[in-house]
Amino acid sequence: MTNYEELSIFVGEKNMNNPKRQHFIPKSYLNKFSVAKGDKYFIEAKNKSDLQPKSKLISIKDICVDKNIYTLPDLIESDDKYALEKFYAKEIDGVYPEVYELLTNPNIKFISSKQRTQIVMTTMSLFFRTPKFLNYNEKRLDSIINYAVNNFQNKEGRVKYKFRDYDLDFQIIDIEKVKNNLKLENKIKFLQNHLSDWQKFTTYKLEAGLSVFRIYDDIELITSDNPVIMHNYKTSILSDVFDPDNIISVPLDNKYFLTIFPNSESSMNDRIFRGERDRLFALQSNYQVELNSEEWIMGKPNSVHNHIKDQKKFNEPLPENLQAVEDMKERSQDLQELNRIIEESGGFNDSIADKVKNLQQKRIHKNDPEMIKVIARLKDLGY
Repeated sequence: MTNYEELSIFVGEKNMNNPKRQHFIPKSYLNKFSVAKGDKYFIEAKNKSDLQPKSKLISIKDICVDKNIYTLPDLIESDDKYALEKFYAKEIDGVYPEVYELLTNPNIKFISSKQRTQIVMTTMSLFFRTPKFLNYNEKRLDSIINYAVNNFQNKEGRVKYKFRDYDLDFQIIDIEKVKNNLKLENKIKFLQNHLSDWQKFTTYKLEAGLSVFRIYDDIELITSDNPVIMHNYKTSILSDVFDPDNIISVPLDNKYFLTIFPNSESSMNDRIFRGERDRLFALQSNYQVELNSEEWIMGKPNSVHNHIKDQKKFNEPLPENLQAVEDMKERSQDLQELNRIIEESGGFNDSIADKVKNLQQKRIHKNDPEMIKVIARLKDLGY
């Protein structure tokens, strides 16, 4: 949905307040990492510029929020300039509690196509609606203008410089006006493009497999102001969001996280696959969350403190740490391959039972909860 008039009609509530303080990470997502105090929710948070988390917990009302980030500028004709924010409040923030229940309830295995759409739509909004794209383009814009002023200004103070889609021609006295106009254009592009990209991406990922993993060890997951981690599973980098080999992960709370598998793999679209992961996997996930953050990492009380201490130990180049990381990668690859074979076979059979017996002999699968569950299932079926 990219038409702002349609958004106004879709929201359809003219009597709603005009919210100028707008969350780019919804409060219904943040409160899964928070603690309640009365009717308010508080979260532990650390800014990238600080060595330690804030000494006091922060209300989720006051973090991952910006003024008028989704308010439509005057240049866009609309009956309701707050239509986009109201849309997010109703269709994302309002729907997410149901999505969270679908994802974290271990008794829910099968989902409808509508539920799958809601899962992908709400979680992927956490990627496309964040201001990282807006901020990146603003920094890029400042760099281009500064370069033009320093290198293409004549004696009369006129600046002329063309770079890709920017065609600059102004007097230096008008530089602030030029910057403001270009930033306004940048915001309009952000509002239009992120909606279009989000819609296309939601449709694109509807065929991808969904898995939810629970951390069974005594460690907590954290999140950030840019919580969706996306990369090519072969190269570990992100070069194109529509790369079919991209794998996506999103922490859901302090114990659960979602994985959306590559489009290049076959999947059974009517179900959510569930599994368990250990301390090492949580450490790696938290490391990626912090690496992916823009300004803030967040979590339940003491989880961010513990993350900082854990990462110091985890990142020490000790032989046992290096071996543990390699074990985790190999174990994950084995289980991913096993799940793929089971899916393609339509269930368990003799060849799968033989493969499981071979995997069981490997050191890395000793006491692995995922392998234990597969073995138990095979025994129930008489293998």
